[in-house]
Amino acid sequence: MFSHIDKELNELVQQLPETPEGYITPHQAEFLYSFVRLTQPKIVVETGFNAGHSACVILRAMDAYGGGALLSFDIARYDATRKGAEIVKARYESFSLIVGDTKQTLAGTMAQVLSSNNDATLDFAIVDGGHDVETARADMVILESLLRPGGYLWLDDFENANCINVGVNVVGREFASSRGHCLRFLTADNRGMMLHQKAF
Repeated sequence: MFSHIDKELNELVQQLPETPEGYITPHQAEFLYSFVRLTQPKIVVETGFNAGHSACVILRAMDAYGGGALLSFDIARYDATRKGAEIVKARYESFSLIVGDTKQTLAGTMAQVLSSNNDATLDFAIVDGGHDVETARADMVILESLLRPGGYLWLDDFENANCINVGVNVVGREFASSRGHCLRFLTADNRGMMLHQKAF
């Protein structure tokens, strides 16, 4: 599935459990892989680990420049989430899964991570957890507030033509109107995303 991007990535993803809901397509994975290699973030956060496919894309891309850390947040309602996290953690020590509702876990965990190391910066964050308005909005606001100036925030499933997510669309339009510096991308397979760069 991802062999056109990276052979080792494809082999790692094949070890993961079947995804219980949602998935990253090859087009999205190629974009994400290239973006991480280009921007070389030190710390990446994603809300919505699911079974770990996007996490593997990020971590494998980090290998190209000597690595960084990935913190994934998920409520872990599916067995596949914990199983996937075990597989990813066995390959990458720089990976951590934080289990719980991001409205309770995200701000505190990230404040602790960033305050524990003066050199630590949140460079890139992906919002792909709860797709309801309340959760998506909270994740966007929290992560943008912690993002370093010039860092990037990715809202997944924004204006997704294949699967309409009203909550994500509402939050994405609100965010773009109030913050600016946002671009909408649509892959060849009609998967949408919004990318925001925090103002310097």
